[in-house]
Amino acid sequence: MKNDQNKEQSKRSAFRFRCSKEPVTYRTAYDEGEALLKNISTEGCALEWATSPPEPDEKILLIIELQNKDAVVEIQAQVIRVEDNDFAVKFLLIEPAAKTMIRNYFSRKLRGN
Repeated sequence: MKNDQNKEQSKRSAFRFRCSKEPVTYRTAYDEGEALLKNISTEGCALEWATSPPEPDEKILLIIELQNKDAVVEIQAQVIRVEDNDFAVKFLLIEPAAKTMIRNYFSRKLRGN
């Protein structure tokens, strides 16, 4: 049996950036909360230390302030996993310009700029 047959295929189709505890806010239909970004891609993200974790499958509006509040990205997302005060979302509606801003901002941070 070949080694490559045993390798697990990744479900991700977008590059994921690890984050250094970037603060974000989010809104559900009934509540608002704050959390820290654990990682992000142009298709979704993982958050931790949420003040008011949403329910699985709940839709939220995720608000990410980039570059000292000079750029704000708002993304409609759906909760795909919740564990204690941590949760993950997949993006449902994200503008192409917002994807570019996310890629550029976190690429610069990764390079130390």
